[in-house]
Amino acid sequence: MSKTVLSLTQSLLGASIPVLCYHQVRPDSGMTPEKFGSHLDLIRKLGFETISLARLYDVITGKEKLTFPAIVITFDDCTLDNWVYAVPELLRRNMKGVFFAITNFLRPGKARPRADQTMQPAGVPAFGDIMQQALSGNCDGFMNEGEIRAVVHDLDMEVYSHSAAHQACFTSNEPNGTLGDEKHWSHKALCGPNAAADSPVYPVGSAYAHTGFGLDWNSAPLLIAEKEERLALCLKDFSRAKKELETILDRPCPYICLPWGQFDETTLEASIKAGYLGALTLERTFVGPGSPRQRIGRIAVKDANSPTWLRNKLFLHAHTLTSKIFR
Repeated sequence: MSKTVLSLTQSLLGASIPVLCYHQVRPDSGMTPEKFGSHLDLIRKLGFETISLARLYDVITGKEKLTFPAIVITFDDCTLDNWVYAVPELLRRNMKGVFFAITNFLRPGKARPRADQTMQPAGVPAFGDIMQQALSGNCDGFMNEGEIRAVVHDLDMEVYSHSAAHQACFTSNEPNGTLGDEKHWSHKALCGPNAAADSPVYPVGSAYAHTGFGLDWNSAPLLIAEKEERLALCLKDFSRAKKELETILDRPCPYICLPWGQFDETTLEASIKAGYLGALTLERTFVGPGSPRQRIGRIAVKDANSPTWLRNKLFLHAHTLTSKIFR
């Protein structure tokens, strides 16, 4: 499919803008730089042009009408591999990326060498290990302030909020294992540093979207039993993340990517009260003129997804009709 063909099918079926959600891109993983690069090559071969989130917002709100097939490529968490491995693949193809930072884990520092700048790029652990290290005070697995500034000011890409803490909580009273099973990176923090290996653990989700329980990352009890308590938690966290990014980057931070893509009316109310113009989720739906700016849906690209899977998803979500049918 070429840009001409895609433009033609969009003229017949209506144009929707796929928004992809990536996480880590690193060697020795299911999403290597080579595989990510092949995804970018496929996106370009199909006829898409990457656009910024700011421009997508203008399309949604009717300020701009696009005349070409567009796509937005996003990355959750701002782990170091995004800078070291993903950014070079984007730059090689003159493509844009949008990165969402967890501000509690941003540290001062100079930009470290990317894979296109050194023969020995930094090794980056899996996300669970990065979070475990960060909760113990070592945030080296995340991009630092120098790197996110370089992304924005030197490379003309974007960095926005992914909350301040990316706080998890237990979401059910039904145990699904013990702490010793090591099923999820959040269990140790939610149970407490002195919890025994046979301590029960429960399903985990976003503390911004669920009534739940456990301990926060400072080992204090989570107070999210009532709507008002969770609204206060969200508003404090989202506002702090927005302010911190605006200070670091010296520009507005109008968008937030909701952790885990999870939300309810309280979550969205907090994002609006915190001053965000738009919020991104993991809903697969139509994105384009008139779609909800506080529920900008994305397609989660997992490590195991094949090029055929990606091609099919892009076709479905590049068209108004099919994106609304195959939600």
